[in-house]
Amino acid sequence: MKIYVHTAEKKENGWYFLCEASLQGLQPRQHMLVDSDECAFIYILEAEDAFVYVVMPKNVWGALKEVLVTKEPVFLVGSDTTIALDGIHEEIAYLIENIKGNANYGEEMEQAVTAFFA
Repeated sequence: MKIYVHTAEKKENGWYFLCEASLQGLQPRQHMLVDSDECAFIYILEAEDAFVYVVMPKNVWGALKEVLVTKEPVFLVGSDTTIALDGIHEEIAYLIENIKGNANYGEEMEQAVTAFFA
């Protein structure tokens, strides 16, 4: 299952990534992947019997870039609850460094990440 983040908002106590899905019963996995086809970062949440992929497309990369600088907490806000995206700072930093100059992620993803997070 995929959940798409549509916007990110900065508040006093951190960044809030907004989606329209139910987050009930989901827990942060503290691990991220890359979806080269959608040119997006993916944060993994765990349900009782499955993984749920939180898709962070290019339109929220500005917030991700700011999060890397400020190290402020990041929360995912759904229709019924809010989840802290623990470990996102380390995961994003690792992925960005790994993607730069690495054709294994696809040319479009590699170029987009390198240009945006330079």
